Amino acid sequence: MSLILDEDESFSMQANVTTPGYQRVVLSGFIREQRPDGTYIASLLPQLFFGADGSQLSTWRQYISGTGEQTILSRSGGLPTLPREEMYWRKVSDTAVAPAAPPAVEAAAVSLTPLILAFVVAGVILWAVSPKRG
Repeated sequence: MSLILDEDESFSMQANVTTPGYQRVVLSGFIREQRPDGTYIASLLPQLFFGADGSQLSTWRQYISGTGEQTILSRSGGLPTLPREEMYWRKVSDTAVAPAAPPAVEAAAVSLTPLILAFVVAGVILWAVSPKRG
């Protein structure tokens, strides 16, 4: 499975460390950048992440000194960064990707439709069987 991160997206990976020592955690995927002429991607490099001790990685191998649940890889708001010329950027689209509608809004709209329909049907049935007053 490949990870695709936007250039300014935050990311963290937690792990339950049972024994202190050197660990190698390698992420496979891309970082995505939107430019006026399209969308570009570059392979994920260790220098794009902070390690367990909070310092910028230089390799995927790091020394983890503590045990227990902890963050072992992270990015915050696009940091750390690398100079653009140190990454191999490949154009994947001629147009910038428009942001998608928030899933919560779509889900709320979809889930309300059957509920409203049920209330309308129940109202019509109650109206039809109610005693006529005249």
